[in-house]
Amino acid sequence: MKFFFQPIAHRNVFGKKEADGNPLTKGLAGAIATIPEVAAISPLENIKLAAQLDKEGKFNGSMDIAKHIMRTRGLGGMYIGYAGMQVRQMLWTGGFFMTLDFYKGGIQSAIGKDYKLATDVGGGFLAGASGVAINCWTDVCRSIVQKEALAATFDPSIPRPSFASSFAPGPFLAVTSRLFAERGVAGLYSGVGPKMVHLGGSGAILAVLMPRFKDMWFASNGLHA
Repeated sequence: MKFFFQPIAHRNVFGKKEADGNPLTKGLAGAIATIPEVAAISPLENIKLAAQLDKEGKFNGSMDIAKHIMRTRGLGGMYIGYAGMQVRQMLWTGGFFMTLDFYKGGIQSAIGKDYKLATDVGGGFLAGASGVAINCWTDVCRSIVQKEALAATFDPSIPRPSFASSFAPGPFLAVTSRLFAERGVAGLYSGVGPKMVHLGGSGAILAVLMPRFKDMWFASNGLHA
């Protein structure tokens, strides 16, 4: 979704095509493009996390999890940890688009213009890994927020939060401050290595596929990119 909306956001916000932008405008357009994405994936993120934490077998599939969250926390429960997820996606996507051309240019200078596939793979991987270097702490902290909030759904003594509370940044900022106080920067960047490999690989795949599918689509419709 964000790769679909990024050029649209760039054109609407900055008044020119994404190809004519600079690293800053491309990064900001990428960050803006994550807003509909996070709205769409937040319920899935919470259902997934609840399933991963269900070591006692309390739930019978994803639909059962969704019913439990809706029953105990309402629609807002589907958006637990929204602030952390939004910041996470904005930082990764913004970092990816901001650095992609820089890395591709450096690789092209080193190996030449004839190796476009290698340039896209290497540039995409480094841009994806750079996004993780910027956003890893947000992923760690939003996971803690969601775990604690989902655990609270099993305690009937805890008042049902308001719908708006799921979107509030307060819990996310509080967990960030607490984790930093307890474990420092190392705590905020737990698992950064595997995350870099994971999202670096995703960045490489996207950098290879997106422009090629875009060219195919324009060609099949007799249009110019």
